[in-house]
Amino acid sequence: MKAVINIKYILIMTLAVVLSFFFHELAHLLTGKLLGYPMQMTLNSAFLVEGEYKTVWHEHIVSAAGPLFTVLTAFVFFYVIRKTKNMYWYPFLFFAFAFRLMAMIVSIFNPNDEARISQWLGLGYWILPLLVCFTLLFLLIKTSKEQEYTIKFNLINYLLTSVFIAGVVFTDQYFLK
Repeated sequence: MKAVINIKYILIMTLAVVLSFFFHELAHLLTGKLLGYPMQMTLNSAFLVEGEYKTVWHEHIVSAAGPLFTVLTAFVFFYVIRKTKNMYWYPFLFFAFAFRLMAMIVSIFNPNDEARISQWLGLGYWILPLLVCFTLLFLLIKTSKEQEYTIKFNLINYLLTSVFIAGVVFTDQYFLK
């Protein structure tokens, strides 16, 4: 199947973005609740309702849950694409990379999950964000080569993903809080 961006693909990309945001934040929320904290979430954040974490360790476990879920799902979709050769699964893999790349970029101004954890572990600010992004980029490159996805196809994916991420962040910031 030749990789083409059509309306079906764009709708699946939209679904991939919304579902991925939702489940990433749900992983944070459920981890916090499992640790005994009152938590809430929106499409772009999960947070304590009140108070503070009892330990720094708890805070970082909750922070790690979202990225761990995102990376795990990227590996799942990487293998699903390899097995099925169906390009309509690619938005789920692509979004995982774009999502964590954007999180790393935002960390320049406000430390995101991986940056906070990396610093806490004494690895420096950028080691975990870079490790996560390069791992996901490796999966994208490998998939693109195996499935013969072009640079143009990937650039369009990046553009679509960026627009959808901005839409989710904007909607979350101004309408869901």
